Amino acid sequence: MKTVSSILLIITIFFTITACANGDVEKNTMAIGEISQQQLIRDHNSFQQSYQAFELSEREVTAIKRWPSNLHIDVYFGSWCHDSQREVPRFLKVLAENNTLSYRLIGLDYDKSEPNGLAKSHDIHYTPTFIVYQNSKELGRIIERPQVSLTADISAML
Repeated sequence: MKTVSSILLIITIFFTITACANGDVEKNTMAIGEISQQQLIRDHNSFQQSYQAFELSEREVTAIKRWPSNLHIDVYFGSWCHDSQREVPRFLKVLAENNTLSYRLIGLDYDKSEPNGLAKSHDIHYTPTFIVYQNSKELGRIIERPQVSLTADISAML
């Protein structure tokens, strides 16, 4: 009986170590602070997969191309957050259609904070939060999920 218990314990430890060693890097790292689009897509498979799967409609592309060049959007997100994994790649598709947009991607930890204190100073409580600015003036926010779509909600703010 003692031998069987020992064997089971060894097998359990082996599988635990193997599972941890073979785990995706994404599970062990979190994007915290300002991050580039390229880093986010490269380092976090869930964002890459969502980006590749999402397509904008022709109507959305037309609307995005009409947005003013003085638009800036700060995106506070959690690489661990399912809403962020859905909405941030959609925003990245928007960026692909209008390269005049200014933006920042700011990764947060589970406490919705990051080293520079930007999330705290902007009163961020939920992820993702998209803050839309025009001429440095906040026009509005999209929190967790848009009412219609990112494109429609941002267009409505303009």
